[in-house]
Amino acid sequence: MATYITVDDVDEILGSAWAPDDKKALAVMQANAYLTSLRLCGIDMDAVPEEVKQAGAQLALVASTGQLYQQQTEGSLEAKSVKAGSVSTSRTYATLDRSSTGAQPEGVQFALAMVSPWRCNPFTFAVDRG
Repeated sequence: MATYITVDDVDEILGSAWAPDDKKALAVMQANAYLTSLRLCGIDMDAVPEEVKQAGAQLALVASTGQLYQQQTEGSLEAKSVKAGSVSTSRTYATLDRSSTGAQPEGVQFALAMVSPWRCNPFTFAVDRG
């Protein structure tokens, strides 16, 4: 796992009251794990860009409240009915859209927007024809 931010970085960006002291280390570790999972490209780890540190601070703040890896438990109720002649059937079920960014906390959406210039597509590659 890469270390994009530290507790000191987050304290500097958000102030020292962003989380209780006993939750800070875990929140920063979760934020670094989240950023690492995004497979960011072109970042010099000796000089992490300010936008990435800001994004990490936002992720740490969300993690400190227990919402970074929170499971979504609400969705929409769907119903389908079919009728053929005198026979009819209906089915009602719940759906969860886990892929929607709207389902993510505001701080996570903000962080993802900040690191978008460094997001890589693992299925692309550079071709040098010279």
